[in-house]
Amino acid sequence: MTNGMPVPGTATRPGPPHLLGLTEPADRPGNVTEHFWAGLLEVGWAARLRSEDGRTRFRLRYYGELFDGLIVGGDVPALVYAVTESGQRILLFDGALHGYDAMFCESWDDDRLRTRRADQVYVDADGEDTFELVVWVGYNIDLEDERQSLADADDPDLVRLADGRRIPFEAARHAAFDAVSVTATNARGRATDALSEELA
Repeated sequence: MTNGMPVPGTATRPGPPHLLGLTEPADRPGNVTEHFWAGLLEVGWAARLRSEDGRTRFRLRYYGELFDGLIVGGDVPALVYAVTESGQRILLFDGALHGYDAMFCESWDDDRLRTRRADQVYVDADGEDTFELVVWVGYNIDLEDERQSLADADDPDLVRLADGRRIPFEAARHAAFDAVSVTATNARGRATDALSEELA
């Protein structure tokens, strides 16, 4: 489903809160088989990125390294933005903020995180740098099972994050995805995984 829009075969969940209102139903990317796509949708959420002004083609700007064509973090987590032709930036993924590990397990030095600059442009094997983007996130961890251990001592409707922040349990349930991928499809129709990370 997209944020609040059901798509056949997907789980009924609103997806990552930071992408609320910035997605639409996604077709299966060309580099994924129908069988594998069905399996991904059983355990996760997928949608095509769409900017507030209706654009669906983006450049990817990132902080990190490329490993076999994938954007990965180094000593500090990766940071990935989608950027429209008009310059609107949409935060797709911040490994220091997004996903289960970043929320409940890991912490980083704030000064080092502030030095990250998403100034590299992703280019695929065809030399293309503008793409339609499909984002998939996985929800294999049932936070309901962990609710008691994650709950804030003063308010059971809140959970305490690794950085000390407290957020509503329902928000955490959608934000604490345990895997993420971003598939970039260029103007020739070639689909490439630009980002793929396990987050728990």
